[in-house]
Amino acid sequence: MKTLLTIIILICSLATGPLAAPLNIDISKSYTNVPEVEKFKYWYGDVAYGFIVYLGTEDLAGFETELQLTTHSKKITSITLILGPAGIHGENCISQYRRVVKLLNSKYGHFKYRNIKKDPLIDDLVSANICNAIKAELYSVDTIWKVKGYSIKAVLLGDEIGFYIEIEYEFSSTIDHSLQQLKKAL
Repeated sequence: MKTLLTIIILICSLATGPLAAPLNIDISKSYTNVPEVEKFKYWYGDVAYGFIVYLGTEDLAGFETELQLTTHSKKITSITLILGPAGIHGENCISQYRRVVKLLNSKYGHFKYRNIKKDPLIDDLVSANICNAIKAELYSVDTIWKVKGYSIKAVLLGDEIGFYIEIEYEFSSTIDHSLQQLKKAL
């Protein structure tokens, strides 16, 4: 259990600066080529295209991993770390999500707010397992942190393949700069 939390802390840890990004990715830098990310292998995408995808080269505490970078004007605007489907299943999806939320709470302070959507059809399910409702898109939960310079959103998702925990880091400074450019143009 401690090993799981330690490894996830290392992956999700931030450098000391207020606009530092996870995995030591420099978000202040302009990129012309796809940046290299330690423990991840480039899969597809391009800086000019605005979307880059990496696959984890090793499982992270039993989780399969994927990393997605979104770019605008050669700068990274968001980073999404996806855990799963390996390591998360119908019996442990909620407990794994709670572990990740607890970890993020310890790193960034208590979350700002949680958004839970529950479809009334959930009451018609034969199964009492909430993971089945998540897979059927009848129940969803998002947990959001606001930190100076960026926001963090953890989401528990499910589909026919399995379950995923997405942790998205969105950097407001790069978005604010784009909005200022738009404002000048208008």
